[in-house]
Amino acid sequence: MGNGLHARSAAESPADQAAPAASPTPAPTPSPTPVTVDLSGLNSSSAILIQRGGGVLGQLQADEPLYPASMTKIMTVLLAVENLTDLDAPATLDPDMFQELWAENASMAGLAPGETVTVRDLLYGSLLPSGAECSIAIAQLVDGDVQTFADRMNRRAAELGMTGTHFVNPTGLHDPEHVSTVRDIALLLDAALQNETFRTVFTAKQYTTTATEAHPDGVTLTNTMFAMLGTDAIADMTLLGGKTGYTDEAGQCLASLAEKNGTEYILVTAGAPGNNHGDLLQIDDEVTVYTRLSALIP
Repeated sequence: MGNGLHARSAAESPADQAAPAASPTPAPTPSPTPVTVDLSGLNSSSAILIQRGGGVLGQLQADEPLYPASMTKIMTVLLAVENLTDLDAPATLDPDMFQELWAENASMAGLAPGETVTVRDLLYGSLLPSGAECSIAIAQLVDGDVQTFADRMNRRAAELGMTGTHFVNPTGLHDPEHVSTVRDIALLLDAALQNETFRTVFTAKQYTTTATEAHPDGVTLTNTMFAMLGTDAIADMTLLGGKTGYTDEAGQCLASLAEKNGTEYILVTAGAPGNNHGDLLQIDDEVTVYTRLSALIP
């Protein structure tokens, strides 16, 4: 019966009946109330904040379909590290891709048509400066062509439970069928960070590519988020890495990783208005949300 006591039978002696009751089981320690972060008043139309290994701390239109722009390259690089085992293997950039990328005003890492670098260079070139030439080179190395690689991207998205996502290309350049949600991108980044090679690339602030004839000193690549962030600081939190994105149709986007007191957090925002050359509204939102989060953490 209750409190751990057993029912007495008729055969029990008076001495048995007088025995002291067992000590009651201590009450469980209440679980701490989960932190809830207010995501109102942002420039971005969609946002989600999660605690890695925990749950969702705040969300705004988290399942609304959107164009993910260059946040797409998180998947591109994840598939590269999962399928290309030799990161020091040579990789030559197909000259035929450049004309179209230049015409679309795609963000580039600065590598030259026909230049031979390493697979590792392509990983950093895709994530840090968002180099579209590097992302297409990855697709060609893994699967031979962009379409086959896009099929692989969609299979991997399904495996990760990204139910609101459909990829058409490895770059995030606009296509009306290339869509995702901030919840799916957060899920993707959380999974990708479990791969140590991906994490090393994603959290780098700067990297210099292999020396080549076209670039005897290599090309110095800088993480776009850290370059945009400038002197902005977030009290008591450490920004570890981030992947920006922008197209006219997508607006300003950002998927980032931050840490406080040994706990990591992922923030994904999308749909901030702007042209990416004036107000950096996705950076403003990042500072706002992480500052609000930091104030709630002891």
